[in-house]
Amino acid sequence: MEYLSTRGGTRAVDFEGALFSGYAPDGGLFMPQNIPSLDRDTLWRWSSLCYRGLVKELCSLFIPADLVPRNTLGGTSGDTGSSAIESVRGQKNMDIFVLLPKGLCTQIQELQMTTVIEDNVHVFAAHGNSDEIDEPIKELFADDDFARKYNLMSLNSINWSRIMVQIAHFFYAYFQCAPSLDTTPLPVVEIVVPTGGGGNITAGCIAQKMGLPIRVVAVVNSNDIIHRTVQHGDFSVAENVKATLASAMDIQEPYNVERILWLLSGSDSSLIKTLMERFSVSKRLKLPEDLHRKLSETLRSRSASDEDIVGAMRRCWEENQYLLCPHSAVAAHYHYSQPDSIPRCCLAPASSAKFQDAVLRAGLVPQIPPEITALTAMETRSTPLERGQDWAQVLRGRIGAVAQRWEAEGGSQFAPLG
Repeated sequence: MEYLSTRGGTRAVDFEGALFSGYAPDGGLFMPQNIPSLDRDTLWRWSSLCYRGLVKELCSLFIPADLVPRNTLGGTSGDTGSSAIESVRGQKNMDIFVLLPKGLCTQIQELQMTTVIEDNVHVFAAHGNSDEIDEPIKELFADDDFARKYNLMSLNSINWSRIMVQIAHFFYAYFQCAPSLDTTPLPVVEIVVPTGGGGNITAGCIAQKMGLPIRVVAVVNSNDIIHRTVQHGDFSVAENVKATLASAMDIQEPYNVERILWLLSGSDSSLIKTLMERFSVSKRLKLPEDLHRKLSETLRSRSASDEDIVGAMRRCWEENQYLLCPHSAVAAHYHYSQPDSIPRCCLAPASSAKFQDAVLRAGLVPQIPPEITALTAMETRSTPLERGQDWAQVLRGRIGAVAQRWEAEGGSQFAPLG
């Protein structure tokens, strides 16, 4: 299996090349050259697997058996950033660089990252939003010499491996929710996805293409660029990023839309390069009519306001005594608005314990585990990134300094993340 850039300006790479990268050098995103198509017998066989077995089977379609593992790991800000940090904290020859949007995560999310003070963890608190944080990461990966020298890797949804594993979520959800696999055609299951950068819905679109009979719904908050793109072909940023209760989805430039458009265009890298370069300059793009039609046939979409979010949180508690996080509530809002009885699964990405303000706004009582409460008394450490600074240059300097430190101890590998 080879991997191509969505913009066609980079040579094909193997899985290891796609894994140990972020953006492709031409600014595009890596995608597998061919999407495997699964027959009914394979779906039937996979339906009996546990989640771990399903992930193994799915990943084996995209990963060669002789891949040599390496000691690198990355993640994103917010929940994934803290998860990635927890995985590598204190490890030797393994450094992780995390950018978080200062003041735009919840206090608990930020503390989960800034209270980790091991030498191999480097947290940067940037005075900017999620889209702005992505820019220095993209710049560093576009510098092919620098990326190769320091073996840079990203494990947010810029990286194909993140998308690949998320594909398994859709298969697992389908097998849990499908009433039977004995009917012809196989039953359709609707999977509702809280959507920010678009990684999860990209995985859903790939699962569809592989033959899984699902209907994917992208539900966004008030930052509704994906909703407008699906409904009207209007891939254009709004004047400002709006701060919402579902803060991890406060994104105006969802980079994974490029992967979806590439997939739906029949892998037309030339078209995608033209469209994305036009968007990069003007931040406005009207999709070609044929491409918009394919997108609207592939995805459904909905937008949820903060009022919709707290309403869904209250209803879920009243009916189920379950506290939703505001991102999960975005998906639940769509579910509550649907009169049909199609089998449906709403993806729930986080714990309500990290979003106390949203729980209180819904008129509910937060449930805070003691390990979360303890964070507020712990020492914190982070490096500020102020407006006006060259954030990419700050990152280059820190990565270079860490490399010099590790060279004396036998070498290092690095994983910057955004």
